[in-house]
Amino acid sequence: MGVKRWKLITSALISIGIATLAILNREWIIEAFSLLNEAKHGWLLVALVLIAFSYLMSAQVFNLVLRSLGHRIGLLRLWATALTAIIISQSVPAGGVGSYAFLMSYFNRRGIRAGESALLASLETVSYVVAMLLVFSFSLGYFAWRGLEATGASYIAALVGLSVIGVAIFVLTRSEQTLRQWLGGLQHRVGRLIGKQWSSARIDRIVADLARGRSLLIHRRRDVMLLVLIQLTALSGHSLAMLIVLHALGTDVSFAVVLAAFGVALVTSTFNVLPGGGGTVEAALVAVLSQMGVGPAAVPAAIIFRLFNYWLAAPIAIICYHWLIHEPVTPLVRSSKVRTSSLEASSHD
Repeated sequence: MGVKRWKLITSALISIGIATLAILNREWIIEAFSLLNEAKHGWLLVALVLIAFSYLMSAQVFNLVLRSLGHRIGLLRLWATALTAIIISQSVPAGGVGSYAFLMSYFNRRGIRAGESALLASLETVSYVVAMLLVFSFSLGYFAWRGLEATGASYIAALVGLSVIGVAIFVLTRSEQTLRQWLGGLQHRVGRLIGKQWSSARIDRIVADLARGRSLLIHRRRDVMLLVLIQLTALSGHSLAMLIVLHALGTDVSFAVVLAAFGVALVTSTFNVLPGGGGTVEAALVAVLSQMGVGPAAVPAAIIFRLFNYWLAAPIAIICYHWLIHEPVTPLVRSSKVRTSSLEASSHD
C-alpha cells in the first residue's frame, strides 16, 4: 500500500506540475495557437509527425540495450517510455534525476534487475549528453564559419556536459571491489539517516549486474557508438521539424542554420532549472535565428515549435506515465539468443 500511495502521489505531482506550467505560460500557448491560422497547416502537420517520430527514434536507445541484454519490448511502450522520460526531465526541477528514477522504477517493474536498469538509464543519459555536445560543437563551428561569436555561457555548458561524461566514465570503470565499497558506504549513511539498515545482498547484485553490463559494453563498442548516432538522428529530427515550421510560415532557411540554433538552445537550457526550460529554449532559438537573418518569423516559429515539441507532448506524457506505472505488471520476455556469450558467463542468475 505504501508503494501504491507513493506512485499515486508522484503521478499527481507530475500532473499538477505540468498543468501549472501550462497556466503560467498560457500567453505563449494562446499566441502559438493564434499563429497556427496564418501558417500552412499541411506543413505543420508534417512537423508534428516528425517530432513524434523523433521521440520514437530516441526510444531506440532503450530498444538496442534491451536486446543486447536479451529482452524485448513493444514499439508503443518504447515510444511511451522515451516520451515520458524526456518530458519529465524538462518538467520538474532536477529533471534528470526524475527521469532516471522513472526509468529505474518502470524497468524494475518489467522484470529488469536493478543493475541492468541503472545501465539502461545511464546509457540513455550519457549518449544524449554526447550527442548534444556534438550538435553544439557543430554550432560553434558554423558560427565561426559565419563570423558569429558564441557566448561564454555556452562554453561553460559544454564544460559541464564534458564533466558529466567524465564522472560517468570514471564510475563505470572502477573495479567491482571499489564499487561495492562506495555503494556500501552510501547505504550505511542513508541507513543511519533514516534509522534503517539493509543487507549487502542487494549491493552485491547491483555490482554484479553492472559488471555484466560493463562486459557487454567492452564487447559491443559499436553499439555504444550506435547509441550516440541514434540520439543525433533524433535531435536532427527535431531540428528538421523546426525547419518545416519555418517553411510553413513562409520562411526558407538552410538546415545548417536551424541545427546550429537548436544546438545552442539545447546547451543553454541546461542552465535553467525552471520547468520547461523557463522559455530558455524559445529565447535561444529566436536569438540565434534572428542573428542568422531569419527575420520576424523566428518568434512565431520558436513558439509553434515548442508547442509541438513540449506543450502538446506534456499531456500525452501524463497519460503514458499513468499507463506505464499502473498497468498490470508483465515481465519483459528474455530472448533465447543473447548477443554475446560473455553475458552468460558473467551472469549471476
